[in-house]
Amino acid sequence: MTADTNPDPRVARALASLRGLAVGDALGAQFSHPGSHPLLRRRRLPDGPWRWTDDTEMASSVVAALAADHRVDQDRLVDAFARRHDSARGYGRGTDWLLAQVRAGGDWRDLSVGMFKGHGSWGNGAAMRVAPLGAWYAGDAEQATHQAEISAYPTHQHREAVVGAMAVAAAAALAASPAGPP
Repeated sequence: MTADTNPDPRVARALASLRGLAVGDALGAQFSHPGSHPLLRRRRLPDGPWRWTDDTEMASSVVAALAADHRVDQDRLVDAFARRHDSARGYGRGTDWLLAQVRAGGDWRDLSVGMFKGHGSWGNGAAMRVAPLGAWYAGDAEQATHQAEISAYPTHQHREAVVGAMAVAAAAALAASPAGPP
């Protein structure tokens, strides 16, 4: 479904945010290895094609979940994460392992909590995927933070990671507000 075929402005905002996230993600991925530093110094873009990473892949699942349920359903979201999981997209070791275990029938609740000696992941992945969620909830930062919190737990149980996702979602909701950012 595209924004053109769906009259719901939430879908249009989320897809616009997702497109921006995907371009930034694919561009950023080109500069994430030491061999790209000379290009940066010369202000040159690397030749294409540019591949997006796990962040765009997971953000796509977030948008699909919102379009289907109009909220985040953790079980359906983690199932989508696991179904779309492609290790070649650059997932962190913990999330790569977690999603493979979920695909094999594991329960994300037990798996996610047990990661990193029981502290849960405190990486930035949950924050990297929620800008479209914030755009979905434009002007409602409270609901955006609530849904971002729910969306973070399947892969990132550490409170710092969850709060990071909540902050990004709130900022995106405020930026996408019909009234504009404060």
